[in-house]
Amino acid sequence: MSGGVSTSGAPALSVVVPAFNEERLLEASIRGLRATLDQVVAGAEIIVVDDGSADGTGAIADSLAGALPGVRVHHQSNQGIGGAFLAGAGLAGGEYLMLWPADMPAAPGDFAPYVANFGHADAIVGCRSRRVGYNPLMLLNAWIYPRLVSLLFGLRVRDVNWIHAYRRTAFMRFQLTQRGIPMLAEALVRMRDQGSSIAEVEVEMKPRLHGVPSASRPAVMWRTLAGLISFWRTWRKERR
Repeated sequence: MSGGVSTSGAPALSVVVPAFNEERLLEASIRGLRATLDQVVAGAEIIVVDDGSADGTGAIADSLAGALPGVRVHHQSNQGIGGAFLAGAGLAGGEYLMLWPADMPAAPGDFAPYVANFGHADAIVGCRSRRVGYNPLMLLNAWIYPRLVSLLFGLRVRDVNWIHAYRRTAFMRFQLTQRGIPMLAEALVRMRDQGSSIAEVEVEMKPRLHGVPSASRPAVMWRTLAGLISFWRTWRKERR
């Protein structure tokens, strides 16, 4: 693969964008993402997953799919960001998969480190040089979490919970038990266990277009820890 171009005729990259009640920013987000991908990788598709939105998100997504090349839409009942990503992954045709939040701006430099590793690694893990908008509790959590993942699973990556790119054929070989934030750790553990190669790349974290990260809420932190422990128990039983 050269320059992010697939040699098989399939899209080089499928970007899945979960969208739940994002009518305020979805159009600008997808148009910006489409323009960005066109500058970085030849042959990229965008799959917008309308995750049970109650506002005009679904209609806006349908309109974008009709107006922009390489944009598709999937509508479903609300299943959370993990369920939305898995639904989009099941529809994707790209050699690599990425999840891109609807409220995160996109620039060519955000994708270039991943594309440079296409064909060289099965999972490409983005490592943030700094955390934008994190309060002290979130910074502490960000320091502890990868160390906890390392302790429980022997997976040593510097940043577990940011943007990953997965070789689609490798990613689709296993079933994920988690649907929330721990899904990201589970995907990397399962890829490691099946012999997939993992590369880390330096990336920049940008401010969200609006709102605050859900990870800032103590309830989300607790659910993330509970989900990670739940997966650890499942993983231990599987290994026995």
